[in-house]
Amino acid sequence: MRLALAIVLVAPALLGAQDIVVGRGAERNSGLFIREAVAQPHVIITGNGRLDLPRDSTVTSTLIVLGRDTYLASHVDGNVVVVGANLFLRPGVEVRGHAVAIGGTVASTTLGRVGGRIESYQDDIFDISPRPGGYALDYRPSVVARQIPLVQPAGIEGLMIPSYDRVDGLSLPLGVLLRAVDGMLEVEGSVTYRSRLGAFDPGATVRIAPERNVRFEGFVGIATRTNDSWNYSDLVNSATTFFAGNDTRNYFRSRIADGRLFALVERPGISFEPYLGGRFEKVSAITASGNVWSVTGRKDPDFEHIRRPNPFVEDGDISSGLIGAQLYDTAGTVVSRIRLGVEQSFTTMSRTTNFTQLTFDGRVDFPTFKTQHLYFRSHAVTTLGDSVPRARYAYLGGSGTLPVLDILEMGGTELFYLESRYAIPIESVKLPLIGSPIVTLRHIMGSAGVKSLPSLEQEIGIGLGLSALRFDFTHDVTGSRGSRFGAGISLSK
Repeated sequence: MRLALAIVLVAPALLGAQDIVVGRGAERNSGLFIREAVAQPHVIITGNGRLDLPRDSTVTSTLIVLGRDTYLASHVDGNVVVVGANLFLRPGVEVRGHAVAIGGTVASTTLGRVGGRIESYQDDIFDISPRPGGYALDYRPSVVARQIPLVQPAGIEGLMIPSYDRVDGLSLPLGVLLRAVDGMLEVEGSVTYRSRLGAFDPGATVRIAPERNVRFEGFVGIATRTNDSWNYSDLVNSATTFFAGNDTRNYFRSRIADGRLFALVERPGISFEPYLGGRFEKVSAITASGNVWSVTGRKDPDFEHIRRPNPFVEDGDISSGLIGAQLYDTAGTVVSRIRLGVEQSFTTMSRTTNFTQLTFDGRVDFPTFKTQHLYFRSHAVTTLGDSVPRARYAYLGGSGTLPVLDILEMGGTELFYLESRYAIPIESVKLPLIGSPIVTLRHIMGSAGVKSLPSLEQEIGIGLGLSALRFDFTHDVTGSRGSRFGAGISLSK
């Protein structure tokens, strides 16, 4: 299989370069994805029948597949674009750029990683025609594609993605999706049952022109909010809470209205999306004192982590303006994602003052030697204001940030975190269903405080990754806090 795959991937270079020209539909978002992929170093795979790219294979450029359902478990150093078929992401897959299906859908997996966006343009059909030196793609308007049901279940038959945490217990959202004006307007209504609170939280998400470069998205409803979701994804945090009683977030309750106008600018390998918006919310505290169950850890002193109280927040209203941007860069060998947001408050609750808060989150990934990679991850918060509402405090400590510290031990209006990881796949070892183990060398520094940063905490460590499982040993550089062993889940964020 590896030899056959190698022949497939080098054949275009041996037989003469093939290329793709996009005719009709070049201005559509799907057409832009194809043009972006063609502008980068890429390989094109065509043919008939199912295409399997196994876990032990590597594609060192962007991958374009025409007319074949693709089952992808390999490492891809660029974007993956499947035209006229479906893309199935399998356990172990690692795509450094975007994963896109045009004229089909992307079936994702929790046991893999996609550095960029996952997009499906199921209604965009492109005719694929051979031409001298490659292929021509032309968009074919479809009457059937425009027959969008006015009302349909959201998610999977009305069931949206559930979550599990130490304050809500099981959050089970049910929703319905209304689509009008040929898909230009979407209203997604939902009710979320929260088992610990016994509450039914209503909510509605409104999207205008969701597939256009300029789009609007807003939410109105009741929610449980956190400032710590940058660390672990909802799926990972739910899994660690349920299986190990380890919730890495603090929470507060919010009656919220949030709306943002986005404008997407795309160039080959680069997407830049600034936004402008506003938020109004009525904040209240939430308790966290028991009756949330977990599989393990209930007799362990660390199980108190699931019962620990949330930090105090002042009850009241906060209204604010929002401005920010997100940048994805997959144009070269270095893949980066940067998010920057600024919140300027207009009104706050009593005994607090207006504030300006800037939040930065960045990821950088670049190859070094063979299949080895160096990763950097950073998160920072800085705030101007005399008495900033505690609902805007951010926290560090515990699994996912500074493991030697207690969970969310440090917090305040100022935060800085920087992690570097050097990943070394052990290619000589191939385990069934798991693939090659990955040894990771890690250095972490960070601090958080009110109005100013305390001295930086620094930790070093080594880890072993086996598919979605990760085992770590971390040591405090100063030696004053000792060391910690840990195990966790590494899923796509």
